[in-house]
Amino acid sequence: MPDTVVAVILNWNCADDTLRCLRAVLAGSLVPEVVVVDNGSTDDSVARLAHLDGSATLLPLDDNLGYAGGMNAGIRAARERGADWVWLLNADAVPRPGALAALLAHRQRFTVATSVQTTSARPDDPDPEPYVVAATLPGGRVRPFGCAGCAEGMHEVDVVTGAALLLRVADVVRVGFFDERFFHYKEEFDLVRRIADAGGRIALVCDSEVWHRRGGSLAGSSPRARYYYHRNEILYVRKHYRRPLRRLLLGEPIHYRRVATALLRLTGGRERRLDSRAVLVGYWDGLRGVHGATERF
Repeated sequence: MPDTVVAVILNWNCADDTLRCLRAVLAGSLVPEVVVVDNGSTDDSVARLAHLDGSATLLPLDDNLGYAGGMNAGIRAARERGADWVWLLNADAVPRPGALAALLAHRQRFTVATSVQTTSARPDDPDPEPYVVAATLPGGRVRPFGCAGCAEGMHEVDVVTGAALLLRVADVVRVGFFDERFFHYKEEFDLVRRIADAGGRIALVCDSEVWHRRGGSLAGSSPRARYYYHRNEILYVRKHYRRPLRRLLLGEPIHYRRVATALLRLTGGRERRLDSRAVLVGYWDGLRGVHGATERF
């Protein structure tokens, strides 16, 4: 009996992106069942997604549970449908026609996989730029890994992230789903790391491609995004390293540069001060173990 795949698209105030992603999934060479999770949108998303004509099931949530909570709801829905695999897609992602089929062609060799991901102004740009979604972790240090395509078609790595993840449902259940304390940023890195620690194999499938407009759900340059990013970096280190302070003080000098830059920018204009404050508060809250959603910034 072939493996069952359910695709989960997470929507938050971005129905246009979600519908574009859905069209791309349905136009693929292999079409899965699709669940669209609306993550407590405050615009007209639910009304616009309520008439999907059987092409997908809409799962509306009452509140914004963040990426982690929204995707957990989608994974549980996929599990109820008997899915062996769940394909998690950001709304602002556009999988190429053979993306899912290429991932599944290697499914006997991995537990979690992601596609090569590219970005540009539009998904139909002829020359999009790739960006890093995979890494190795020698000695716990992150070493980015990339491949634009090769005869092997896939590479085993230590961790993957990004806007399109294929995961074996049984392994997600076994390690306990996404950690919703992260809310936004670093939650997929954490889940994949836990699956790997439990014996799962992680892959970058370089003959599978997904386009992604980064920052579609929460603009990467916004103060709130900066807060989550830096806070959750610290929460991740606290969770996965025996000596987190040693790791932060000696293992990753980039944190010194980020804090120093934020301090220097406090003397700038209002926007620069707000950005800097978000970075510094993010670090401080991470060190204190503050987690979950914030209404600041």
